[in-house]
Amino acid sequence: MAKKRYRQAARRERRFFAQSSANPILIRVLGGIGAMAMGAGAYGQFASEAPEPLRGAPWLLAAGAALVGITVWFGTSGDPLVRVGDGGVGIDRGRIQRIPWYAVKSITWDAEKKAVVVQGREEGEAELTIRTRLKSQPQAAAWIVKEARERVPDVVNVPEDAALPEAIDDASDVVPMDALQVVGRRCAESNKAIAYEPDARICTRCERVYHKDFLPKTCECGASLSQLREKSA
Repeated sequence: MAKKRYRQAARRERRFFAQSSANPILIRVLGGIGAMAMGAGAYGQFASEAPEPLRGAPWLLAAGAALVGITVWFGTSGDPLVRVGDGGVGIDRGRIQRIPWYAVKSITWDAEKKAVVVQGREEGEAELTIRTRLKSQPQAAAWIVKEARERVPDVVNVPEDAALPEAIDDASDVVPMDALQVVGRRCAESNKAIAYEPDARICTRCERVYHKDFLPKTCECGASLSQLREKSA
């Protein structure tokens, strides 16, 4: 009897950009004033039909540019982009650092800074702490806790009164992920190295990797692995 070949489930994650903590209305007003000042200064300096540039035009142009620069500075946040999904919790500063769900040690609430704190080991085995502030990334914090309670509830220590917003399912936040690279990894049950991709079995909840010959009935995260066993076609 032929056997169905095991294939990884499609992976996806959500990306959350940091929001500025400044008043958005004030930012828009300052940006508008700065843009108008730049336009007026540029017209007076370069486009006016007068034989000479209008008096004060360079100063108006410079002031408008400075105001626009200040607006951009205060209108953006220094917090990194946060990724939450099948691969775990990650931050993106041009290079992605990610804590897989199976490597998350704790998810706690920092009441003083109003932030969700994720501690664990990133894919390179280095210790990593990710702080997600409600002020700049409320939806990232909400989705971290929501996903963690479904995948690794034992490590979540966030009180119900933490004032987290409801996690909003916005399709525009969702992006696909590459398939998990399993060759060279070691089986979480036997420590045997995975030498051939079809030999790997991946827990769809926490992404622990197992060798098909040592696949337990239940993953350490509590998820059933029965659906990963090969079945006769």
